[in-house]
Amino acid sequence: MDNALVVFDFDGTLSRGPTICEVLAESVSKLPRMQEIELLRTKEEITAAREEMAPWHDDMTDSDIANALEDVTLAPGLDKAFSLLRAHGVTIAIASITWRFAIEVFANKWGIEHYIGTDILESGEIEHVWSEQKAQFVHKLSSQLQIPLERIAAVGDSSGDFDMLNIAGAPIFVGQSTEQCADRWLHLPNANLLGIAEYLIDQWDLAPNNLTSNP
Repeated sequence: MDNALVVFDFDGTLSRGPTICEVLAESVSKLPRMQEIELLRTKEEITAAREEMAPWHDDMTDSDIANALEDVTLAPGLDKAFSLLRAHGVTIAIASITWRFAIEVFANKWGIEHYIGTDILESGEIEHVWSEQKAQFVHKLSSQLQIPLERIAAVGDSSGDFDMLNIAGAPIFVGQSTEQCADRWLHLPNANLLGIAEYLIDQWDLAPNNLTSNP
C-alpha cells in the first residue's frame, strides 16, 4: 500500500474561532492591537506587525504559553480524524504562518513530527512563513517521505493556503468564501475533520494498517 500525507493549516482549519495569535495576545493584554493586525493583508504590513509582536511573549515561560493555548478552540472531530488517518497509515503534518513555538506545543501534544511556522531565531531575526513556504514544505515532505503529490492532501481556509492547495493532489478548502475556491478544490466550509478523514480514506482506498495511534 502506498503511503499518504495530509498537511493541515492551523488557524481556521485545525482550530475555529480566535486565532493562536489572538489567544496569546489576550494573555498579555494585547488583544485589541492583535485584532487590528489580523486585518492586515500585505506582506510589508504583516512583516512589520510580526516584528512588533515578537517581544510580546518574551516573559512567558513554556508553561505559560502552553496554558494560554488551552483556550484555542479546536475544530470538531479533530481527535477522531487524527486517529483514523493514522490507523490507515496516513502521515499528518501542519503548515502554518503563525508562530512556530505555538505550533510546536500542539505538534508535541499530538505526536506530529512535521510542522512549520514563523520562527523567532535566537538572534531575534524572524524567519517568516508565507503561502509559498507552505507549498515548498509540501514539496519537501513529498521528497523526504517519498509520497507523490497525488497522494498528498492539503487542507486550508484562506489565501495563505492557496499555494499548497494548488499543488496537492487532494486540495480541501474549509473556508467560507466560494469566490476563493478553485474549481479543482473540494469545498467543505467549516467541515468536521472526521468527515474529511473519512473522505480521504475512501478516495485513496486505504485499508487499516492495524496500528493504533493516539492523536
